Amino acid sequence: MAAPENELRFDLAIVRAAGERWRRHNANREGNLAKLKNEGITAVESKERLARRANRLLDKVKQAMPRTAAAAIPEELMPLVNRGPIRPEEIDQELMERVIGETRDFLSIDFLDRALEVKSAVGRIVTRLGGGRVAYGTGFMVSPHLLLTNWHVLHDAAEAAKSVVEFDYQLDRFGNALTVHRFELDPATFFLNDKDLDFALCAVKATSATGRALKEFGYCPLIPVEGKIVIGDPVNIVQHPRGEMKQIALRENKLVDLPADGPFAHYECDTERGSSGSPVFNDEWEVVALHHSAIPRMNDAGQILDKDGHVWQENDDPDRIDWVSNEGIRVSRLVEHIKAAPLTATAKPLREELLSPTGPVIPPIRPEGIAPVSSTPVELPSPTTPATSAASAHGGAITITVPLTITLSLGGGAPIAASQSLTVQQATTGFVESVKPDPDYDNRPGYDPDFCGFNAPLPVLSAALQADAAQVNGSGFELKYYHYSAALNAKRRIAFFSVGNYDPDAEVEFEREGSDRWFFDPRIPQEVQAGEEFYKNNPLDRGHLVRRADAAWGADEDEAKLANDDTFHFTNCSPQHEIFNQSGLANKKKLKLWGNIENHIAEQAARNNRKISIYNGPVFRQNDRKHRGLQIPREFWKIVVFARDDGRPTALAFVLSQATLIKNLPAEEFEIGPYDVYQVSLKDLETKTKLGFPALKAFEPFEGGEESMLESATAPVPLGSLRDIRI
Repeated sequence: MAAPENELRFDLAIVRAAGERWRRHNANREGNLAKLKNEGITAVESKERLARRANRLLDKVKQAMPRTAAAAIPEELMPLVNRGPIRPEEIDQELMERVIGETRDFLSIDFLDRALEVKSAVGRIVTRLGGGRVAYGTGFMVSPHLLLTNWHVLHDAAEAAKSVVEFDYQLDRFGNALTVHRFELDPATFFLNDKDLDFALCAVKATSATGRALKEFGYCPLIPVEGKIVIGDPVNIVQHPRGEMKQIALRENKLVDLPADGPFAHYECDTERGSSGSPVFNDEWEVVALHHSAIPRMNDAGQILDKDGHVWQENDDPDRIDWVSNEGIRVSRLVEHIKAAPLTATAKPLREELLSPTGPVIPPIRPEGIAPVSSTPVELPSPTTPATSAASAHGGAITITVPLTITLSLGGGAPIAASQSLTVQQATTGFVESVKPDPDYDNRPGYDPDFCGFNAPLPVLSAALQADAAQVNGSGFELKYYHYSAALNAKRRIAFFSVGNYDPDAEVEFEREGSDRWFFDPRIPQEVQAGEEFYKNNPLDRGHLVRRADAAWGADEDEAKLANDDTFHFTNCSPQHEIFNQSGLANKKKLKLWGNIENHIAEQAARNNRKISIYNGPVFRQNDRKHRGLQIPREFWKIVVFARDDGRPTALAFVLSQATLIKNLPAEEFEIGPYDVYQVSLKDLETKTKLGFPALKAFEPFEGGEESMLESATAPVPLGSLRDIRI
């Protein structure tokens, strides 16, 4: 079943109206731009507006002086700063060039610092539409409690009540995805919108689903005074185009018109559907407009044109429209409307807070962690203690303990009885393995994508990842083994992924025996494989990606033995702290056990003769700590794929972090602390890993057939209690 299509907020009536305004002002706008180029700013703006702009720029310099070394202020700027306010009659082109040029160079000193501050207040708005569908827009905080976006993003309070705003849906400076913080909107406390001005103002809950305080993200105040921008000035937009990660458009954009017959501003800038509700900033990072629509090219008959110059029809793809510019609602007009709007007695204090900001608008520097950390670790049951769970009232179920027992309904089969946790093998030196892989590497069939009765292919490597992948004798990057396949990141010397098939109904399952040995794969250069030198005399284990127990099965003992031994290739190995990898040690430290997910799924699969496929891999980050020259992953991911009793394919994704376990690794000192399993959406996992799971995303389960288990790219769900799991 294909995943339902999400919606990018797009209002055709608003688009048409913006196009008409643009077309109506063509002659005036083009004449002004020509004058601006040939004669300068004084030919297109009044002396009154230019005086307000000049004085505002000089005031910004004065405000910055107490925290700026005197030597940093250009000598040419000091006479302008020290003189009194500029009067309109003093304005001429030479003076404006001096003021704008000198102040722009000075104020650009903290241009990017200020951008990093205000971006925190911009978030992605996600509205649940039902049927598993969501709609995306952009919004930003304009006071400690109120968020501003478009009317066509939040049409009414009922729609706002079904919406959240997601902050930090973005990459950090290392290219890593930050933890997303989701805040519910609170229209019952405050909601005001207007169709003509295309704005919506809504309260936001004070605390996120991950426990973060809203005040940490700051806000961008609405400053109603004029003088913030003039025609030709640059504009900068922080946005979530197409509902994607936060992006910024800056520098090569400019204000091109302020039509006198309405509250609108026209500007050049790259935007997309989903950018609706973004703040439009000037170069001092003050909000000058609320972005609400791209402007389409239109013919003389008022028809929208596509990129080929043909008339665009309403049922055509909006991406085919030939967009020529952008339109926003000017802040001064928004503030006028908000001031005059009738409000309830409880809402008025929030309006006053918006109109008269007193507290700090910029949040303090916030730690941007690599992985979410639970403040209340959950204790694992001991290896010999039963962990039970009632079967789903709706029929058959899979029970997962992580370490709590979670029952996943699989359809209309017979109820599954309460289960006892698998006995966990204690880590000892006397229980080790002797292996010898098949020397004929041409015989290995590899991972079977149709193993579960439907197609679940290998992860997709992007072109950039393929460039880092080890090539297998010039025949691609898939390393085929018995019952699993892997792809190796030659740059990092660890697998991108390892994906295996497990058949609980196989004739033979190979038992562990003998001594422990690991092997290089001769099909790829040995120097791109992380070998034994990284695991000697430290607490790092050779962590199986595809587990030995999952692959070691077959129609006879020979096949099972070959499959068992194949799991001991270094290409199926990733350095993991011993607490992270060994069941017994994890339980002694009262830490959550990564392997419990597979153990209990495997137990239930065996009970119901259900085949499963298991995807495993590390999350590579540019800033991963190095140990003996090898970067050690902080996080690992897992996807479990199976068919429910009714035959429906299902895919569940999980992430676990060992960041606290390896943070002191360079000094060979290991701090052992709690760590948690998180359930994530497959889109989140794609963002973290840069891998593609297009087929599996269609298999994510739904809640009652109405909403998706996890909306794409939302905050991870810590599995600390039964109510936290999304099924």
